[in-house]
Amino acid sequence: MDETFGAALKRLRLERGMSLREFCLRIAADPSNYSKLERGLLNPPPSERLADFLQALELTSTCEDTRELERLAAIGRGQIPGSILSDERLAGKLPLFFRTLENGPLTDEKMQEVVDTLREAWISDSAGTV
Repeated sequence: MDETFGAALKRLRLERGMSLREFCLRIAADPSNYSKLERGLLNPPPSERLADFLQALELTSTCEDTRELERLAAIGRGQIPGSILSDERLAGKLPLFFRTLENGPLTDEKMQEVVDTLREAWISDSAGTV
């Protein structure tokens, strides 16, 4: 699913039965500004502020929803997610990925081929065969 940070945040808030105002009280935010965040009109907050959101949603640092929000926040801020940068093998493949993207628009089929190639290279590196 291609979900934005704001849409994911709203989904998680609603899954917990929290109104927008209740959530804003928990994170000490102005409801009108926070609403802009959920609607994608504001960039995701920095990591320090995101921690307040995660706490209000009662998400642990190891749960999948936390990792997904952190990933979507980084992407929404125009950054490479930390989970990718912290993996040296995967980060080492980024120049290839970016060079491929810069050569023009990719069809879905070509994008899948690039992803598969990167995944295979990463798995080969993990196995120590490269």
